[in-house]
Amino acid sequence: MIDFDALVLKPAGDIFQIKVSVTPLVTQPGQPAYEANGVYNKRDLDVEMQDGIIFSDHEVSLGIRPWDFVIPPDQGDLITIIDIRHPAFGQQYWVGDSDEDGQGGATLLLRSKEPLS
Repeated sequence: MIDFDALVLKPAGDIFQIKVSVTPLVTQPGQPAYEANGVYNKRDLDVEMQDGIIFSDHEVSLGIRPWDFVIPPDQGDLITIIDIRHPAFGQQYWVGDSDEDGQGGATLLLRSKEPLS
């Protein structure tokens, strides 16, 4: 069996990952923030509405290796970009969704607005 995590995800992560701070508001309430690493991605989205108008937005995500966490971040936790080399340095996001890829990785879909209580 091929260990995709060891052969691909970890080496790629070592090259592309940035430092983030995770505040585990939901997964570990009351616990302090901690540093972690992930691969940041921002992609533009254009959606054509029924009247032909184009609605433009973007989607921000963070690729992680769940094995790197005792309890991986999940929906409602806070992620702050703390890597001073990264253009998004200082940005705060809430995890809106978390999806495992079945190959040893997971994608956290990040939201810039605080979730409704």
